[in-house]
Amino acid sequence: MDGSARTRSPTEPERPQGAEVLVVVVNWNGWRDTLACVQSLRAVAAAKFTVVICDNASSDSSIEHVIESLRSAAPAVEASVQWDEGQQVIKLMGLDPVAGATLKDVYLLPFTTNLGYAGAINRCIIWGRRRLQVGGYWLLNNDIKVAPDALAHLMAATQLYPEVGLCGSVLLEWDDPARVQAIGGMFNHCLAVGRHVKTVAQGIDSPESVLFHIDYPVGASLFVTERFLEKVGLMDDGYFLYYEEMDWCERGRAKGFKPAVALRSRVRHKEGASTGSGGGVRGKSMLSEYYGVINRLRYTRKFSPRLVPLVWLSLLLVVAERVIHGEWARAALVLRLMLNPRSVARP
Repeated sequence: MDGSARTRSPTEPERPQGAEVLVVVVNWNGWRDTLACVQSLRAVAAAKFTVVICDNASSDSSIEHVIESLRSAAPAVEASVQWDEGQQVIKLMGLDPVAGATLKDVYLLPFTTNLGYAGAINRCIIWGRRRLQVGGYWLLNNDIKVAPDALAHLMAATQLYPEVGLCGSVLLEWDDPARVQAIGGMFNHCLAVGRHVKTVAQGIDSPESVLFHIDYPVGASLFVTERFLEKVGLMDDGYFLYYEEMDWCERGRAKGFKPAVALRSRVRHKEGASTGSGGGVRGKSMLSEYYGVINRLRYTRKFSPRLVPLVWLSLLLVVAERVIHGEWARAALVLRLMLNPRSVARP
């Protein structure tokens, strides 16, 4: 890739001062991954931060499993149940951070219906704004393990460059963290598909390197500033799953913001674990197939309506590809969505 990275002096990022950070972890039938994510957050050193785990109406008793597993690991953990404007809020007490870390509190917000990724994120941001003095938000998939300094580098990047409202981390392969899974994303508007960039030409040696030459940061680890939210607003929760970070970036550009990646912020990611997909086209779940198609069309109608016919035709190639591989149910789903995207119920 012909990368473009901006750097400042090669020093370790200072711990940002002032308002705390709200770390949002979205869980849906994945409590084991969520536990691993929370355990890694206990070692994070940055500004003081609060973790809120929002559960999207899981059917695997995720909330109960998270509480009991944390109690087993730390017997002092207690769960205090509260209600906030009709929303159940469970505060975990006694989950101490490791030495030098800055974890403040952990909350669980169990939702009674599946709000989708963007819907859950929005609800947690609204809740955090009402209850806490939040200066920034770190949005995480639950299938993530973070490095102790990952948050500090994200915050340093947004402090160095006020025009950065959305800043992503470098994603590393879960089973082989020496390999890069994704640095950022480039988007093809003619086909309405993105691709992950895995290399960068320069700036990788500076602890405070910030990469701007991307179309969007990958949403698995995404830092959002309060000033971005004030000017751009929340995620568009109509997407439910996928394309919400591309939408956010486009709306941000219209307000003068630039998406970026903090190249020293590193997290390990189980690609596709949170949606039941194993990564790659062949490993897609039907849920991923469904939202991949309808949001491809939704995003194009919203930002590039003149390209809708071209994107629609490109989906014929998707149908053909599924047929070639004998994936008849997938091919039929894509075709039905193309002909009438509003008539097909969610898998």
